[in-house]
This record gives sequence, structure tokens and C-alpha cells, in this order.
Amino acid sequence: MKLFLYNLILLILTPIFGFRILYKSYYDTDYRSYFIERFGKTKIISRSNKAKRVIWFHAVSLGEVIGSENIVQNLLNDADIVLTVTTPTGLRKARELYKDRDIEIKYASWDFYLFVFNFINKTQPDLIIVFETEVWPSMISIASRKDIPVIISNGRMSEKSYQSYKKLSFFSRDTFQKLTLVLAQSSAHASRFIDLGVKSESLKITGSVKYDLKPSKSSQSPDIQKFIVNKFILAASTHSGEDEIILKAFTNITEHSPTLKLVIVPRHPERADEIYQIAKNKNISACIESKGINSDSSVLIINSIGKTSQLYEYAEAAFVGGTLIERGGHNIIEPAFFNCPIIIGPSMFNFEAIAEDFIENKACRVVSDHKSLANTFTDIMLNDVERLSMTNSASMVIERNSGASDLQLSAIIDALNGV
Repeated sequence: MKLFLYNLILLILTPIFGFRILYKSYYDTDYRSYFIERFGKTKIISRSNKAKRVIWFHAVSLGEVIGSENIVQNLLNDADIVLTVTTPTGLRKARELYKDRDIEIKYASWDFYLFVFNFINKTQPDLIIVFETEVWPSMISIASRKDIPVIISNGRMSEKSYQSYKKLSFFSRDTFQKLTLVLAQSSAHASRFIDLGVKSESLKITGSVKYDLKPSKSSQSPDIQKFIVNKFILAASTHSGEDEIILKAFTNITEHSPTLKLVIVPRHPERADEIYQIAKNKNISACIESKGINSDSSVLIINSIGKTSQLYEYAEAAFVGGTLIERGGHNIIEPAFFNCPIIIGPSMFNFEAIAEDFIENKACRVVSDHKSLANTFTDIMLNDVERLSMTNSASMVIERNSGASDLQLSAIIDALNGV
């Protein structure tokens, strides 16, 4: 009855989901590409080796695709993988990462029972792995009935998500109880999973695989390189509501450092024009990467992906976005890997354990508004000892927490082999 009510609600909402996809496709046409896959329509997967098992691996978006790469690459040695994503940025990144591997990459269907049932029947997975947080009642129910193990890899349950699931426990508790294995990032995440219904014997604390990521240097863009020859600060993965704060802080900083440049990399590249207009309204000279980089501009707005490593490597310091508004933040391990001093806001619930470790070890600085952001950027730029202390501490945090990928991979292989 609970699953029926859940699916009835989804059925009613499906037209809204469809219109939302079409609306988003105005800014990114890949949202409407392969639209039929959202309804679970797919061809029968051809197995490269019929003796190999099939794994359905779901990674929601760009961050999850990048974060799960080590595990997916290793699993490809033991199984055929159908990798599903939800967003175009995730789709494009997955195709880039696995262009030389035999792997099926698709959009995930909406969790309506018939859509998921059709997808599972066509792909015939022996194991389903969901990376980090997604808990889908229809998918997990169907898998349970077909005796297909479901694993949450790199399991994350923020306090915000936990409270939401608690309110919906009428629907969700049965779903959590059916999970075969949850590989949790920390004890705090583990206790929330258990309270939501996951069986204690189905849970292991393994740490976060994101500590094991070794970001490769992006190809150097000559035009970007020409712009960043000047001393610059970076704002990465920013969201609407943060760019105004960043540009206001930048205005304060340039009162004392007039030649300083700012590079903004919005989380969603289609927001570049919006940010350009904000800068224009503040009388700040800006340019957008795809429309021509003007080295005389004070601000460069990047509207492509894959450029952050080049920027982290040379920036004086970086603010990582999604943290000055209630978005829960983004990965701060990548800038740490490139020895870039890190600044964040208070909202880091998506990376709760990682952020706590960095803050506790003084490996990053936390700000709350444009004044503290401006002051912190200035402090870091003027204090070489502080810069070195922050980056050294960040490196030690990463080294101390590495190894989660091997632990999770071992647990997944055991589940695949029925151990």
C-alpha cells in the first residue's frame, strides 16, 4: 500500500518532471537528449563476456561521477557496468572518463515502478550500487523482490537529509530496511542510517573515497593562462546568491590591491551571463570565457568544465561555493590536492565529516559574509606562513584519511560474489 501511494504521487508529478527537464534544456540542450531514458526505455544490454556479472551503478551528477571513478574503474575488471546519471554535466563527464572503456552510460529513469521495472528487466543487473545518498523506494523494492543486492557506496546522510527522511518515515523506513549494505563515510552518517531503518549488520564505516581522488591536471588553456599570469583569487562551484557576495568582497579587496584579478567558476556554467550582469551592475569589468577572454578585465567567468585544476594550481586562495547559501557545499579535497588555501562558508552538510576534519586541523577558513570573505582572502595573500600552514595541514588530513576506496571495493566484490 505504501509503495502504491508513493507511485501514485510520482505518476501525478511525472508531467511536472517532464516540463522541468524541458525548461532546463533551454539552458543546456543535453537535458532533453535521450529524454526517453527518463521513462526507463533502454535496449537490452549486450554483455562483453557472458560469464561476467552486470552492475547497475548510479552516480547522480558531476561530483558523484568524479567521486566514484576509482571504484567504477576497478569494478570494470570484474563486471560489465551500466552507469546512470541524472544531469547532463554528469553524463558528459562520465563519457569523458570512460571513453576508452566498455561501459554503458545512460540517464537514470524516474523512480516510477513500471519505468524501473522495465530498466531492470532490460539490463538484468546482478548488483545495484548507489553512490552516496539516493534512496529510491521503487528501485529498491523491485531489487529486493528479484534478490538483487543493493549497496549504498560512500554513504552520506546529512542532518538535513536525515530530518527529511524522518518526516517521511511512513514511506522510507521499509526501503532503508531492504538495503543490503551501506558503506558509510563516518560514524555520524552511520548512526543516522541506522535510525532510519538500516540494519546494523548491513552497515560498515569505511570513510570517504573522495580522500583517494588524485585529480589530474587539466589541459592548460593558453587564454586562461594569459589571464591568470596576474595574481588572482578563485571562487569555484558558486551558486546563485553567492556571486553577489563574492563580487562585493572583491570590490573591498581591490581598494587595497587594485591589480588583483578574480576568476569565478559557477557550478552551473549556464549562469555565466547572469554573473556577468551582476558584475556589470557593480561597475566591475568582466569577461566570459566562451565569448573571448580579455586580460584587461578584472573578472573572468568560466563557463566550461574541466578547468578548475589549472586554476587551483595557481590561485592565491580559493573560495568553494555552495557554502554561503544552504546548498551543503562541494568537494574541498581537490583544491587541497593542488596546495591551494581553502575558504568556505558555514553550509557544508554535504561534506560534513570532511569539512569538520579540515576545520579542526586548521586546513581551511570559514567565513559568513562579504566582509569576512574579503578579510580572509587578504589575510591569506599577505601571510605566507598562514598559507603554508593551511596547505600542509590539508595534505596531512588527506593522507590520514586515504584508503576508503580499497575498503569499499573489497566489500562490493564480496557482495557480488555472494560472500
